[in-house]
Amino acid sequence: MTAQVNVLATNNYPEAHSLEESLAILESYRNNLTETQYKSIRSNICNFAIEDMFANQQDIIELIQIEKGEKTADEIIAQHKSQWGLL
Repeated sequence: MTAQVNVLATNNYPEAHSLEESLAILESYRNNLTETQYKSIRSNICNFAIEDMFANQQDIIELIQIEKGEKTADEIIAQHKSQWGLL
C-alpha cells in the first residue's frame, strides 16, 4: 500500500478517464511521430481502452519512447519498480 501512495505522489500527470482524453493527449504529440508510429501507438491505446484502461500523458510519453527506440519496455518497467521501491 505504501508503494502505491509513493507512486501517486510522484505522478505529475492527471489520469485519463476516457479513450477520447487519451487520444487527445496523443494528438498533441502527432507532429513528432511518423504516421506509422502514430498509428501503432493509437492502436495500443485503443486496445487498452477496450478494458477501460486509459493512457495518461506519462503512459503516452513512454509509448512514444518505446516506439522510437529510445527505451525498451523492460527499461521502463525497471524504472517504475525502482521508483516504487521494488528493486
